[in-house]
Amino acid sequence: MPLLKNLPLHKQLLKALDKLEFTEATEVQAEAIPAILAGKDLMVSAQTGSGKTAAFLLPLLDRMLTKDAPNSGTRVLILLPTRELALQTQKHFEQLAKFTYIKSGLIIGGEAFKHQVATLRKNPEVLIATPGRLVDHIEKGTPDFSALEVLVLDEADRMLDMGFAIAMNTIADSCNRQRQNLLFSATLQHRGLERISTLFNNPSSIELGTHRQAHSHITQQRILADDIKHKEKLLAALLTEEDARKVIVFSSTRAQCQKISNLLRAKKFKANYLHGEVSQNDRKQIMNQFRQGATAVLVATDLAARGLDIADVDLVINFSIAQSGDEHVHRVGRTGRAGQEGKAITLISANEWNTMSSIERYLNIRFEPRVLKGLKANYSGPKKVKKSGKAAGTKKKKSAPKKIKKTTTRVTGDGHSVIRKKQKPPSSDS
Repeated sequence: MPLLKNLPLHKQLLKALDKLEFTEATEVQAEAIPAILAGKDLMVSAQTGSGKTAAFLLPLLDRMLTKDAPNSGTRVLILLPTRELALQTQKHFEQLAKFTYIKSGLIIGGEAFKHQVATLRKNPEVLIATPGRLVDHIEKGTPDFSALEVLVLDEADRMLDMGFAIAMNTIADSCNRQRQNLLFSATLQHRGLERISTLFNNPSSIELGTHRQAHSHITQQRILADDIKHKEKLLAALLTEEDARKVIVFSSTRAQCQKISNLLRAKKFKANYLHGEVSQNDRKQIMNQFRQGATAVLVATDLAARGLDIADVDLVINFSIAQSGDEHVHRVGRTGRAGQEGKAITLISANEWNTMSSIERYLNIRFEPRVLKGLKANYSGPKKVKKSGKAAGTKKKKSAPKKIKKTTTRVTGDGHSVIRKKQKPPSSDS
C-alpha cells in the first residue's frame, strides 16, 4: 500500500496525519482518495474498520482547502444512520482538520432543536447528520444546501435497513443538483441501492473484498446451550475463562440486554448495557467508559453492531444468535479489526440451530464446537441433519381424508326435518 504522504493531499492534512501517526494508506484509501479528488461520483463497498471514513474526509478537506467556495453555504453534507456514528465521524473530522480553518456542524436526534437551528444558520462548511433529524429541519426550511458541492451517504445499506430510503431521497432533492455524490456501504448488492443510485451521475464502483470473506482472522466458535439460564452460566464462565479486556455481548432485546448486564454486575463484572432507549448523554458516557477500559463488558442490541469505532475488542459473544448472515458479520466485525486476531463465540439453543446453519452456509464456514468444563449441555444438536446443516424434522404422514357420506334433508309437513342417505346410482352391469 502507498504511504499517505505520497498521496496528493494538502500539507495541512499531511501534518495532521503525521501527528496521528497514520503513515500507510489502507486499501480503500489508496483506491478511493484519487477517485474522489478527481471529482467522480463513487460507490464503494468497504468494511467498518477499513479506514473508509478517512478515505472520504481527506479528499473532501483537500478540496475545501485548495478550491475557494463560490458561495457561503454548506459545502459538504455527510449522512450517517446513527447518532453514535455521527459523533464518531465528527471526532475523526476534527482530528484530520486540526490544522485547518474548516469547521463542522452536527445535526442528530436527542439534541436541542433550537441549538441545531442556530448551527444550520451559520452554514458550516461541513454538516454531519442523521437522516431523520435533518428531514425535520428541511421541512421547516432551515438548511440551505443550494451551494452544496458533495453529498456523502455513509453506511448506506444500514440507512436503508433502518427505513431511511424516503428521507435520503428527500434530503438529496433539497441539495444542489450539480454536486459530487459518494456512497459507502458494506455491500453494493443491497436491494435498496438501485433506487439510491439514480441520484448519482455515472458513478464509478470500488468493491474491496466481500463482507463474507472479511473475517478470516477471527476464530468463530459455538457452544450448545439448553435454555436461557444455562446461557447465563455459560456467559459468566466464558468471561472468566477468556479473561478478555474488552468484550461485547449481543442480545436480541432491550429487556434481555439490561437483565444480562445486571446479572454480570451482580457477579462483580464491570458491565454496562447499550440499546435504543438509552439517552444520548448516557450513551456517550457508556461508550467513553468502554473505550477507556473502565467498563470491560458491553451488553448491546444490534444498535452497536455497525460502525462504532471501538479499538481492541478482544471478544464478541452472541448471547442470542443474529437473525441473518449480514447481521452476524457486522456483530463479529467488532473484534479482529485492522488485521488483528479476534474471537467470536455464539451460544446456540435447540431453536437457534437452523439459523446458525444458515449463517454458516452464507459465510461458507463451520463454527468450531466448544464445551466448557462442567457446563456441557444436555442438548447435543439435532438427531438428523440435512446436507444444508439444518435439522431434519420428522414429517408426519398425511392421513387419507375420510369419506363423507352425502345426505339430503327434507322438511315434512309437520315441520320436522328428515335426513336421508343419498342412494348410490345403480351399477352399469345391473
